Amino acid sequence: MTARPGCIAVTLTLFLACSQAIAEKKLQVKMPHPAILGEGLAGAHVVLGEITGRCAKEFGDLLRQDLLAHSIPVDEKAEPAGGAPAVSITVDIARCEALPREAMLGSGIPAPHISRTEGHFQATVHVRDIGTGDELVAQPLRADPAKENQAFSTQPEYPAPADLIAIARLQALGQTRRLYEAWTDNQEISFIDDKDCHLRDEFETFKSADYKALLVAAKTNAESCQSKAAAGAWYDLGIACMVVQNYDAALSAFAKTGKLHDSKMVADAVAQCQTNKALAAALARHIVAWVKSQKPAEPGKLMQTGILFTNDLVVRLVQGNVADDEIVKLISTQPNRFALDDDDLLKLRQAGVPDTVIAAMKGGK
Repeated sequence: MTARPGCIAVTLTLFLACSQAIAEKKLQVKMPHPAILGEGLAGAHVVLGEITGRCAKEFGDLLRQDLLAHSIPVDEKAEPAGGAPAVSITVDIARCEALPREAMLGSGIPAPHISRTEGHFQATVHVRDIGTGDELVAQPLRADPAKENQAFSTQPEYPAPADLIAIARLQALGQTRRLYEAWTDNQEISFIDDKDCHLRDEFETFKSADYKALLVAAKTNAESCQSKAAAGAWYDLGIACMVVQNYDAALSAFAKTGKLHDSKMVADAVAQCQTNKALAAALARHIVAWVKSQKPAEPGKLMQTGILFTNDLVVRLVQGNVADDEIVKLISTQPNRFALDDDDLLKLRQAGVPDTVIAAMKGGK
């Protein structure tokens, strides 16, 4: 399922723990991420270069087909026509194999005989700017699928190694898509559900995925709570800020959790927030470096890099601490696909996007 940019899917795992008279519940949250090199590499000249290692031909064929399926034309020539920006994609495959495990016995009476085969694929995808030779991204790939057969009377046949290798290649291809397609990852986070300071109401709002109301309620509750639940209110505000991708505001809220600050729950949330912020910063560096590496067709003008600008990409640049005027300049020169309805604008502001950048997005629409 492809989620609309900025949307976050939440699945509740029933879990209740009492610590410092605070109820904690864990949720599985799908955090959205924009494509590492911009959705679709719009307008870029893409050269599929050398793919080395075992399974090179099979993986190369899969990658070529997938790029074409995403409307990304692939060329064999390193020189683009008409001065378009050009990148090369190469893949170094370190492992591509499937191995049977030692025969096993399962649990139960009678115990089943188990034959298990494990596939393994490890590689690195390199994306380089052809004009400068600079490496833009080195994306690691790793897939370790497994299948097993069970039987009670005798040891069953092992799943075919070729099937596991094929599954591993497809899983690795899915990871490669992060370069040119928006993606999500599952993150388990804790949310405090307490009767004081309206935190229980906040939790219900979180489950309903109404992030507009969640952030407003969490901010109000954290600033007004005077009971023992105040630390939890600041923690929940941090979580609310994190799921709308305002990582600086989230870290600021986590820092105000008082005695709760030393708990593993807060430490885990801070670590996850810092990881998400680092992803944003890395993406921002790639984009800015690529833009600056291009030679303009005319003096004083930036060349289009082929990166398609979306709301999520702008949020990542803001969270990656790119200067506002740099973001405005990028918006004015690059292709875009912005969503600017009232709810979209609210999400941008909740994520910390300044008004000057939003005005540029409106102007570039």
